[in-house]
Amino acid sequence: MFPSHLARVIDFPQRPSSRDRGGVSRADAEPLLIRRASADDEPALARLAALDERELPRGERLIALLAGRPVAAVEVASGYTISDPFVPTLAIVELLGLRAEQVRR
Repeated sequence: MFPSHLARVIDFPQRPSSRDRGGVSRADAEPLLIRRASADDEPALARLAALDERELPRGERLIALLAGRPVAAVEVASGYTISDPFVPTLAIVELLGLRAEQVRR
């Protein structure tokens, strides 16, 4: 299966606080890549889990890279997510959930 690639994340409203993981504005849009996580992604996933203060998802996972930087991940079977709390990832996590649903089918 080919990775999902979205050229731009746009038209999601900016939240007042950068801590709330809100959407991004058109001016802040960066290239987003959603793909299956591999063994090479383990250090990045561990870092995200530590930043998010959550357990590392197990099983098949998808990872979201914003401008080449890992910012969120989802476990396909359960929908359990982790994300970088210092990046507005609400819209990205929603996209990851949609993609995980497609992969489960």
